[in-house]
Amino acid sequence: MISNKIQSLLQSLNQGLVDRENTLKLALLAALAGENIVLVGPPGTGKSLVARRIARSLSDEGVDYFEYLLTKFSTPEELFGPLSIAALKADRFQRNTEGYLPTVRVAFLDEIFKASSSILNALLTILNERVYHNGPQVQNVPLQALIAASNELPTDQEELGALYDRFLVRVFVDYVGAHSLSKLFAPTTEPDLHPADRITPAELEQIRRTAPEVAFPPELIQAVQDIWAAHREAFKEDRRESLSDRRLKKVIHLLRVSAATNGRQAVDLSDLMLLKDCLWNHADNAIKVRELVLGTLQRHSRQVPADQVEVPSPLAEQAPQITYVLDSDGRTLVPISATSAQTTQPTAPARSSAPMGAVVKGYAGSGTADDPLLIQSIDDLMDLTRLEVGQQGYHFRQTVDLDISGISTWPAINFKGTYDGCGHSVMDKNVSDHSHRWLFKILLASRVSGIALKNCGLSEVTADKSKLTSCSTSVNLTGTASDSKISFCTSIKNIVATRANKCEIKSCTSGRSIADGIEQSRIHSCKSNWPLILSGAKDSSIENCMATINHRFNRSNLWGCIADYTDSTSINKCFTNGGLYTTGSLCGIVRRANSGTISRCAVGATPITLRGTIANDSSAKLERNVALDSVKSSDGINGEAIAAERFTQRFFEHSLEWDFQNIWIWDDQNQQPTLRHVGADATHLEGLNGVEPASTKGKTIDLLTHQAQANIWL
Repeated sequence: MISNKIQSLLQSLNQGLVDRENTLKLALLAALAGENIVLVGPPGTGKSLVARRIARSLSDEGVDYFEYLLTKFSTPEELFGPLSIAALKADRFQRNTEGYLPTVRVAFLDEIFKASSSILNALLTILNERVYHNGPQVQNVPLQALIAASNELPTDQEELGALYDRFLVRVFVDYVGAHSLSKLFAPTTEPDLHPADRITPAELEQIRRTAPEVAFPPELIQAVQDIWAAHREAFKEDRRESLSDRRLKKVIHLLRVSAATNGRQAVDLSDLMLLKDCLWNHADNAIKVRELVLGTLQRHSRQVPADQVEVPSPLAEQAPQITYVLDSDGRTLVPISATSAQTTQPTAPARSSAPMGAVVKGYAGSGTADDPLLIQSIDDLMDLTRLEVGQQGYHFRQTVDLDISGISTWPAINFKGTYDGCGHSVMDKNVSDHSHRWLFKILLASRVSGIALKNCGLSEVTADKSKLTSCSTSVNLTGTASDSKISFCTSIKNIVATRANKCEIKSCTSGRSIADGIEQSRIHSCKSNWPLILSGAKDSSIENCMATINHRFNRSNLWGCIADYTDSTSINKCFTNGGLYTTGSLCGIVRRANSGTISRCAVGATPITLRGTIANDSSAKLERNVALDSVKSSDGINGEAIAAERFTQRFFEHSLEWDFQNIWIWDDQNQQPTLRHVGADATHLEGLNGVEPASTKGKTIDLLTHQAQANIWL
């Protein structure tokens, strides 16, 4: 996906720079849109360095790149090439432009507003029409991006007004603030851009083809018109500020490119925030423009359900209503028409079938998603044992912390419904080292989220398409699980104490194992401090997981860090290390693998000798598995040994193809990968970067804020 590549590229381009992230983003966006950008600021602020890095992201610097510092004495030959002697002999006026501005894809012109009138006229057509009048011939210019820099703006020089208007995006680049001065002591390192890291001509062409197809919903057309009107009113007495029709057309294109490179099929409110850098001429008015843009967008924003983002059209009589829902990646807004919305199942969870306005005796609330039954006391909680309360599909919301220590015998609660803990806790102080209570005996077709359990587990049995989200416990989360989904949960012991069958477990963290065993299940983006799957995995997949065996694991015999044994199971892109407190023997990935695959896995530092860095015994297909060359192995099956100097994010990202945008991050302190979002604490990200929000039912979010957080350019 192009948005992932852009985010990775921006991270590389920002290497060694201080407080230039926003400047790089705007410069790269302008370049992808084929627009011109001017960087304004005092000398020594890194403007030329930013330009060169953008050039490197689009072309081979020095091959398809032109850079020049203009002075008032600069001549056209310096930019456009020398006159052709042969052409002059034939009574023709023509320049040899090869290697000069008219023949390159990326150019940087420093002190652009010092251009002489003889240079100015040629620049105007290059910047706008991308053509150069070379004598009687009109020469097409392949320029993708022209980045200019200046110490000052030409606000009092009318002759430069037309040139200035050709720069759609204007960015201030000031000195580093006092809070970041200490960062300048580190050396400025150049990013090591691999050819595959750059935006290719094919990708630029794809953006060019995709952008015109991006929808511009009627409500956002109205928002742009409101911004134009607010600008006209705010600066009606200031002749320095005006908005041309040309600027509007360019703005529309820029917004569509922003949406396309975010992987969206329609412009949203966040794209319009980019107007703050496109609609001012004089430096004194930049803040005022920013305020009027933001103020207008805030009036067009509103609170929307957190699990479904809907954008109704105010011009429904002129165009079909457009509805946006979150795509499966958790961050992309996908438009669906009103007609398709009626026939397509929504991606958001279905509401309870409990009748609106139903009143359950003894509870406040009516049991719907919008008006849940409130758990305000221990009695409210224990009354879930009543068949007419706890098994009717009602919605419940806990409003206080509860201490169940005083209940000598906890009732068996068989629950069917939706329970939102809202971050509140349930505590039991009467717990032994070997046993604990279960809050629920059985969960059937239920959703439980946002509850913090102390010395008690959530459910002895979780089954029938139940979903557990953003729950935490100091013991085991659930006893057994079948046909269920568990995400963003944290357990000091196991997530599933025994076996998980036909389950999906993602983004969970456990002090011990994720499960004792799994069958027909998918485990991904999970982290454990014991072997990830204590016993076996059958007909399953384990992907993007890590096991760090640094908590005491006193088990004899031989064990695998990801699983003890596997049958017809794929293990992909998993990481293991540690083994400091083990009394038995360990294998880096599995002890015995029967069929299936083990691919792109890695074993990091461990102080013990492994019985195979990958496996002790395997008939599975092994592909591109690696281990630090310092890891010792007495026997078994080992992967490729990698020197510590190669054991870097770059190697994992490019050689093993691990995703460092959404799943992994690099731990600089320990020089190893670690998971980006795991456990209940990760859910504050509210659905961004693939993270499922904690208990979004009944909650609302600000549409503009949500969309802005998901926009890679903001």
